[in-house]
Amino acid sequence: MNAAQAQPAAQAKSQSITVRLQSNYTPALQKAADQGNLDAEAKVGFGYFRGKTLPHDYAKGIFWLQKAADQGHSDAETLLGNAYQQGVGLPKNQEKAIFWLQKAADQAFPQAQNFLGEVYETGDPAVRNIEKAISWYQKAAEGNSVTAQAHLGMAYHEGTKLPKNYEKSTFWFKKAALQGDDQGQFFYGLACLKGEGVAKNPREAVSWFQKAADQGNLQATTRLGLAYASGEGVPASKEKAVFWLRKAAGQGEPNAQRILSMMR
Repeated sequence: MNAAQAQPAAQAKSQSITVRLQSNYTPALQKAADQGNLDAEAKVGFGYFRGKTLPHDYAKGIFWLQKAADQGHSDAETLLGNAYQQGVGLPKNQEKAIFWLQKAADQAFPQAQNFLGEVYETGDPAVRNIEKAISWYQKAAEGNSVTAQAHLGMAYHEGTKLPKNYEKSTFWFKKAALQGDDQGQFFYGLACLKGEGVAKNPREAVSWFQKAADQGNLQATTRLGLAYASGEGVPASKEKAVFWLRKAAGQGEPNAQRILSMMR
């Protein structure tokens, strides 16, 4: 595979499973699955599992995903591994989760790599391994998994799983933000506001808070309200401050509720 071919292939792998497997159910799709077509098996399994294009049926979903996974279909392996991790549609089994996720992750599928990192980070003590979690997050983030990029950004920002490094945390938050991830947008905005790992730029910070708030991120909604209240990065406006703070407070954001009570 040459460089021109490699880029579209990498982009396809970085797309979500939902994008890759979403398909209208047709008799032709079912016939292809019945005849052993791997993509068709995975799409039928996904259809039953999600319950949108087909009646919701975990047993049938697992049946078809298992058929595709047994033949090396990476999306099916990923979904099956995640199902074992979450205990959705079958008994929870982290060893089997790792087995199936590892198969897909070894084929450089970022979503599987990210899920595998989550198993190692948050799984039962018997399988928990922070070093392995970070290693898989790194691979997934480099493969353009937005969730893994946010995971790495948080790890460098908090300094509990990795040495605290604002330049690296901001690098990964920005990567996630540019892909539209609301958490990445919020934390990159926060970095711009505080000058952590990037030049301080309150105006830039507010623009990212706005993007995240528009997606319903309550932390960003609160920060946007604060920006209008203080006039940092935007012209001060009590009316706009109250609007955004009430929006966050109405959805249970405690900081917004506290700030509103102080403004009265």
